[in-house]
Amino acid sequence: MTTPDEDIQISQKLDDAYQQLQTAHLRVSKAPIPMSVGLVNKADDLYNAMQARATTAQNILAAVQPAYESDAMKKIRDGMNTLVEGLPGVLKALDEVANIHPFIKIAVEAFKVIVELDLKRRDNEKKITLLFVEMKDMMEVLIQLRTIKDEEEPGPDGTTIKARLQELVKRTADDIKTCANACDTYAKKKLLVKVLKSSSWDDKFKGFLTLFTDRRKAFTFALEIHVGKGVDDANRKLDSVNTKLNLVLEFFTALVPPDQQQLGELINSRGGPDAVMKENDVLTALAKYKPSSEVGGTKRADAHADLRSNKDPEGSLKELKEELFESADVAMQKNLETFERKFDVQRKKIVEEMQGIVRHEGDRVIDSVLSGPHDKIRDTDIHELWKDMRWRGHAKARHFVLALRDYYSQEFVSASGDTGHAPRVSAEDHWALKYLDVEYISALVEAFDEDASGFITISEVNQFTASRPQGWSVVHWLAYWAQGWQISCTYYIAKIDNCFAEMFALEPHVRAENRSFVVRYLLDIWKPVITLAASMSASAIEDELWSRFESYVLAEERRLDDALKGVNYYIDAVETLYLITGPGRAEQFIFPLLYLLVRRHLDIMRLSYRRVVINRGELFYAAGGIFYIMDMVTARVGYLESLFKQRNLDPDKQFKTFAYGLYNFIRDQDQLWSLKSLVNGSFTTIEFRPDEVEKDLPEPGDVLGYPTPTEGLFSRPEEVLLESDLEVSGPLKAILGRWYGFFGERDAWPGYPMVTFFLHSSEDASAAKARSITAGGVSYVIVGQHTTKDDGAVEYTFLQTFSGGYDPRYLGAQLSEDGRSLFGRYGTKEDDLKDEFHFTRLPPEILTARPSPAEFRENKTRALWRYAIDATREQIRRQSTKLSWIRIKEYLTRRNEYLTLIAREENEALSPDEYKELAIFERGFTYDEACCCFVLLEMRNRAGIKIPNYYCNVCDQEIEGARYTCLPCSLAQNTSVDFCDKPGCRHATLDIDGSTHLPSHHMVKVRVFLFPYRDTPKLFGSTTRVIASLDEQAKRMGARPKLSADDAREDPVQHDDAALVDGASDALQAKDSADTETPAASPVDTKKEEHEARGRAIAASANKVTNARPTCVSCSAKMEPPFFVCVDCLENVYICTDCDEQIGGLSTGAHTPSHSLLRYSQPSEANRVTVSTEERLRALESKVASFSGQFTALNDRMLRMEGLLESLLSRLVPEVSAG
Repeated sequence: MTTPDEDIQISQKLDDAYQQLQTAHLRVSKAPIPMSVGLVNKADDLYNAMQARATTAQNILAAVQPAYESDAMKKIRDGMNTLVEGLPGVLKALDEVANIHPFIKIAVEAFKVIVELDLKRRDNEKKITLLFVEMKDMMEVLIQLRTIKDEEEPGPDGTTIKARLQELVKRTADDIKTCANACDTYAKKKLLVKVLKSSSWDDKFKGFLTLFTDRRKAFTFALEIHVGKGVDDANRKLDSVNTKLNLVLEFFTALVPPDQQQLGELINSRGGPDAVMKENDVLTALAKYKPSSEVGGTKRADAHADLRSNKDPEGSLKELKEELFESADVAMQKNLETFERKFDVQRKKIVEEMQGIVRHEGDRVIDSVLSGPHDKIRDTDIHELWKDMRWRGHAKARHFVLALRDYYSQEFVSASGDTGHAPRVSAEDHWALKYLDVEYISALVEAFDEDASGFITISEVNQFTASRPQGWSVVHWLAYWAQGWQISCTYYIAKIDNCFAEMFALEPHVRAENRSFVVRYLLDIWKPVITLAASMSASAIEDELWSRFESYVLAEERRLDDALKGVNYYIDAVETLYLITGPGRAEQFIFPLLYLLVRRHLDIMRLSYRRVVINRGELFYAAGGIFYIMDMVTARVGYLESLFKQRNLDPDKQFKTFAYGLYNFIRDQDQLWSLKSLVNGSFTTIEFRPDEVEKDLPEPGDVLGYPTPTEGLFSRPEEVLLESDLEVSGPLKAILGRWYGFFGERDAWPGYPMVTFFLHSSEDASAAKARSITAGGVSYVIVGQHTTKDDGAVEYTFLQTFSGGYDPRYLGAQLSEDGRSLFGRYGTKEDDLKDEFHFTRLPPEILTARPSPAEFRENKTRALWRYAIDATREQIRRQSTKLSWIRIKEYLTRRNEYLTLIAREENEALSPDEYKELAIFERGFTYDEACCCFVLLEMRNRAGIKIPNYYCNVCDQEIEGARYTCLPCSLAQNTSVDFCDKPGCRHATLDIDGSTHLPSHHMVKVRVFLFPYRDTPKLFGSTTRVIASLDEQAKRMGARPKLSADDAREDPVQHDDAALVDGASDALQAKDSADTETPAASPVDTKKEEHEARGRAIAASANKVTNARPTCVSCSAKMEPPFFVCVDCLENVYICTDCDEQIGGLSTGAHTPSHSLLRYSQPSEANRVTVSTEERLRALESKVASFSGQFTALNDRMLRMEGLLESLLSRLVPEVSAG
């Protein structure tokens, strides 16, 4: 047996051998493919060398293998592998001990909560698993307390065990929560951040490993002393613990997941972490890296991948760099509030589970001695059925449900006569028996068969019956899953659809600073949610039936809502989602959960209408919660599909009926979102009503999860010295407290806006430390230390580090004699401090009047006089209670000029004179005023954010301005074919996948942003109906002889227009009355009232008038194609091409420039898409091949029929001969 020291040495050799093997394998895999004999020889030599190195590594591996399998290392690995299996026993034992000694409950409760949270995390790394092993080992020591019956009984030294351990146990509870928060924070980090910051997080986790080991030693020592064992015996036990800790720390270092190893090798090939973090392009590329295990798979490395892929690259890079440059402690502090919410929710769930065990009427008491598997079933009826059917541990799902249906049906029949026993189905539940019909068999099977295996186990039966609401019978519960669940889904789908309709109606009207975030949310979220909702087969909601299920449906909604409130509606991980929903299939809670989140997000948008400028991350992270839900749906679909294949079932057929078709469109979205499908449908829309938006508007603090950009302006909480600060003495104490100041740059003073920070003492009183934010919104940490020279002079050095990847600043400072000023020089390198800075304890209003350091050096007396005079004037001006328009105008002018300069500085270099002007502005603004200016700049920038648009099929550039969409080509390609407004693009002839786009095709001109998919029915559906009516009108006009000059004077076009208007008004009234009578409730409305009304109006007018010629609404010219016609107005608004291009969009009557225009070129017969000869030949070949296959199959059938006839005749001939 090897000693622990030998284990460590051999483990190090093993790590070296493993690295050699990895390197050898990597080089072999990257060896180039030989293209010539010379290359073959070189490759052969290289291969031989690598093979020799690999052989050496394998020899080392063989030598150290016995040590690696030593008892100590094996015990560590076994502890990790069996962690989950061993936890229930440990928790049960700890509960028993906590009942005897209540003072340890605080630690036991914390441990139980984080164990439950950890079990919900399905992708824990081995490092975190090792942490939990050490935590478990620490808590297991407390189980020894069960041998001590009285916690108040003194030990040999007169101290009770409670007195020994109580404070230690409280600290342990806090340490467990802190460790769990660290694990939660780390688990949510991007893969790239985990790799680049691995050393920082490893140090943090090693600290917890050491902490738990030390705490375990403290518990052990206290228990050994209390029971009367000597100090020497206790120390011997502690020595073994220390030995294990050394092995654990060594083992921890080697626990690097494969995906992190792969990315780490890639980073090293790019120059290492330090080099990578300085290159934005490299960081952006590495952020998109996916491990080889995920390529082509279904696993998602980041649940927000879809969201982040659509974000602007600069925003994503900034967010990444902020994560990379923040310490583990800062990241944990940011995550603490979110983690504490989850911790509290899980703690409440544990308490509720212990206190709220529901026992239903009719449930059997399970004896410890059982006579058969059926005796494990709690429900009396199902117990009898299982016993009669002689099933063992499981039954085929369909057979079970059919047998249950027959059982209750027989009870119903027997209950109608005098059978001598009470009926199993009460009279008030007779209504439910109709839902045990064959029609609902599939739904009932799914309700019992939790894992969709096709078999129902006893545990699934007990779980199903125990999950029913209190007071409900099993028959009532079965009826819910047969029909009630579908009704509840229909109910919530309608609510979700109405919420989205309100969002889309509100979107054009929200504040400009918020609109881009609202648009991005709708682009990301609406389609996946509606895909799921549209898959579900809707059910009519009958009042009587709904009343039987409503109480449970609304109770479940309240349960989910309470859980969401517990985490502030912020779902930051899949584990949080499972914490909210509890156990069960995704189908059970998917739609009420989606509704609650979408409703919450609608409230955020209502606030963003006029009242609040929301944080950039508000809707982004809100949308992340829905993406986690869709990830859960995707995982469920993948699980079901693999299960169906294992059972030799056709997944396509199964998904059409499973859960009433809930996942059908998730698997095949083309059924719903293809252009041809969308043209024939429409989506629910509502009219924007400002009064409804602001009705019952919630308070921002109750809804918003992130501070608004203006929050905290001019109302910063006042900081004070802490007790730990007051205990500090000497030079360090002299610099604690609030400071204001400026940094100079080059020849300008100041070079940056005013800064402020409050220095506190560090935990070990060795340094002063502060966290603050620049006026521009960049957070930073500044840490100061001091050194005392031989002559007694004190020098201070500071390090200022920023988030977002900005260069750090090194400061060398001196403190003035009165202790009210800190001054010196700074730079981005520790040995190159060139620029000046000056901090003061004076109020910021006085600091704005202080001359520059250069002026003090030039003439100190004059500078001081100027300082005194200007500061006095500034104080008088600011303290004046009278506001005049002149002062306001002066301030606004100064602020706007400053905003103009800093906005220009972000995009271009300023001239020397402009930099001097900028410095004057920055010196004249206090920190709060500068923050206000940057917030205003942020608002201006946000209002100007470009909303994502489409790309031109000719120049491949993002379309700015008007967009032209070709109707025939889009329908032929089944995707939108778009062109920009440049003449060379919109008049181009273009080959697109075998077909040809011609300039003469009908095109729709759009000047505003339209949502893909949602606006497609409006854009294509109504436009095609307008084209049909115009084609008919053109056909009738073509049959009429041209008018003479005299006849032209009597051209009845005005009367025709009136007739068209009358026809449109009739159709509009019919449409309004139809909308009033039958409001839409489906995500995809197939009635298309609005679009058909437009088509009927024009068609009716065309039938009345056969010789109408369009007239431009602007210049009154009679037009021939091509011309424009509005597809949004119910009245016919015609515009000639010259007027539309010159004016840039008309406003007349109800028509506005935002309306879409049809560019009508010629009758549709000439608008057919031209197909290339090659494409036609391929299509012809495909048809010939299809016909050939059909003929072959027909020939085979004829041969089989001929064989059958011959066989039949051979039988008949002997019979005829015999007759």
